[in-house]
Amino acid sequence: MADKSVAKYKISRPERLFALTCALLYSKVGLSKHQILSSIPGYMADYKPNGNNKSLERKFERDKTTLKHNGIIAEAVIPAHEDENNQATVYVIKKSDFTWPENIQLTARQLALLTLAAEAWAGGSLSTAANKGIVKLRSMGVVGEDSDIVGIAPRIIEHEPNFREINNAISDLRVIKFDYRNPNTGVIETRSVEPWLIQHLDGQWVVLGFDQKNKEARNFMLRRMISRVIVSANSAPFDAPSTEAIQKATEDLEKFADKQIAKIRIKPDTAAWFKYETKLNEQKAKDVVTLRYYDKFVLAEQIREYPGQIEVLEPKELDDLVQAGYKKVVDDHA
Repeated sequence: MADKSVAKYKISRPERLFALTCALLYSKVGLSKHQILSSIPGYMADYKPNGNNKSLERKFERDKTTLKHNGIIAEAVIPAHEDENNQATVYVIKKSDFTWPENIQLTARQLALLTLAAEAWAGGSLSTAANKGIVKLRSMGVVGEDSDIVGIAPRIIEHEPNFREINNAISDLRVIKFDYRNPNTGVIETRSVEPWLIQHLDGQWVVLGFDQKNKEARNFMLRRMISRVIVSANSAPFDAPSTEAIQKATEDLEKFADKQIAKIRIKPDTAAWFKYETKLNEQKAKDVVTLRYYDKFVLAEQIREYPGQIEVLEPKELDDLVQAGYKKVVDDHA
């Protein structure tokens, strides 16, 4: 039976993805879909033994897509001794995918930041529910005793007040409503969206979903939501999007960003220099960096955080936005 003892604890989507990753990474020979749905937090509370688990299977497929977008491949394989028996399919994440790249060089600052991050990571622990899932998999013999992952803590600092509501709405296939400010016009509109995926792009949280008014997939930046998100609890869940629909919308956004190119000159030995140090090294640049960006307004805001340290070389419209922001600050304090 599914472990109902975790039902009172609402597993967030990041925690479910983390638990799934850990379980597949440390399993001996991979996990079957039955083992995943009946044992991993975020699935097992709703698992129905010998019942209809189609909705959970769709959730698992969406989670695999999300992991893939983040560079983690949950691969479906058939054990060699099963002789191509599809019923014996198991899912694995290769440990080699988590191997540190060869010949990578870190600056002293980068190494210090990684050390601090590792210390902060090791300072927490998995939730009670996640620990129970790992213990259950151990009892089934599919996760080894050497897979002690207690002490690993997935944490997302949720500066955006609507993050958790949106995240849960994605898992529950619930429509969300919110007031949204158009960055070009400043006009505020109420949007009704079927949320598909939440992503961290260009330093900002963005939710991808189906805009019910415009009848198309669109992206919405959480920082532009000027009201609390309302999650529809009374209407029926919307139909889960296909993997192809999510992939196409994500690829369209990437193609858009590929066309949004900026060049900035950075003053050496400044705070801005340290912020863009990695890109300077990657591009083997002296002081000019080429950037892809999703949102010119957000990039302008980021540049204005370093007054006198960054010069926008192109495009002109980005420089105009930066200068307009500086002028507004001066006017407001005149």
